[in-house]
Amino acid sequence: MGITEGRKEMKSAFQKIACLGAIFALMVASSLFHSTSLGSDSAPAIACYRYSCNFTFVVQGDISDLRDVNQVMVFPNATRQYVFIEEAKGIVDNVEYRGSLILDEQGNAILSFDFPPDIVRSQSVVTLYVKATIIQRASDSSVSIDELKRALLSEVPLSLVERYADNSTAWPISSTIQGLALSLGRERGETCYDLLSTFSKWIEERVAYPLKQGVRELIGPQYPDETYESGVGDCDDRSILFTTMCRVVGIPSFIQVGGIPKPSYQYEEDLYSGNYVYKSKGIAWHAWSMVYVPRVGWIPVDTTYFSGAVVEEASGGLCYIKSPEGLDPKNNFVGLLYSQPHNLRELHVSKVRRGSEGMGEGCEGGEG
Repeated sequence: MGITEGRKEMKSAFQKIACLGAIFALMVASSLFHSTSLGSDSAPAIACYRYSCNFTFVVQGDISDLRDVNQVMVFPNATRQYVFIEEAKGIVDNVEYRGSLILDEQGNAILSFDFPPDIVRSQSVVTLYVKATIIQRASDSSVSIDELKRALLSEVPLSLVERYADNSTAWPISSTIQGLALSLGRERGETCYDLLSTFSKWIEERVAYPLKQGVRELIGPQYPDETYESGVGDCDDRSILFTTMCRVVGIPSFIQVGGIPKPSYQYEEDLYSGNYVYKSKGIAWHAWSMVYVPRVGWIPVDTTYFSGAVVEEASGGLCYIKSPEGLDPKNNFVGLLYSQPHNLRELHVSKVRRGSEGMGEGCEGGEG
């Protein structure tokens, strides 16, 4: 969940007006349908999904902050997935406009429609619709655990440390999280594997996952210090904390946001007296960390949703998600990549307004 200057802090128009109360009605619907999967001894298995997303809203009130009303984020092409836009249309007051694809500096895909934002007025009805086919390659499980265990922190290239592990305004690191990560790091030596395992294990033991939707709504979005202090966090809260801990000790890390295909999954949210409606089918939204390990490269670390997870229920609608096999099962991709936020503030903003971008929760026992 970086954005170019024109899309700074992921403030696309429907995010802003949802937050400012300038919407009379907003309907967000997204769906993902699995159509086929293929595989052979000589080629990696692939899966094909059909994704559609529809935003419809009526503008009521202040229109001065609608500069990105003609843009919507879509799934990008990436190493493990190929995306084909089958249909895209933007409709303003019954007039249809064409869309074109642009990429920001982090590779996030933005669909921009060719109507000028200033034609949107109070009482305008705007619809942005996207239908795409996503071809997903099977997860590459060839990461060598032996190589992970041999990789030393001192081998991390300085250029990556400066970009993905420094204490900058883009990703500020507090003294609290710095002290925590350094204290844990001193106990486990200098291999990247040991450090990643230590941080992951600490989150397993100390950060409860909110199983119930009501609990997730109650705690709201959190910065790493808030997750640390409350001891509760969902997938992006946990990933943000893990990424921040990695950056403290010099392990390059960033967040990815995506969707987990789940054919039987459905979610619906109705807020603000029916003025905001969000529906999702077949896809559960998720977040995980990416970390750089010398000799291996960039690998995922998912602290929430992984194979072999043991869910220990606790009071108050909470649970603890633990891995009997340690770090190893957490190094597999489980979702389709949607976005890569450039900084902590952007990710926090996107989570606050996630419904308007289709980033609903979608969590079932250790997911989301």
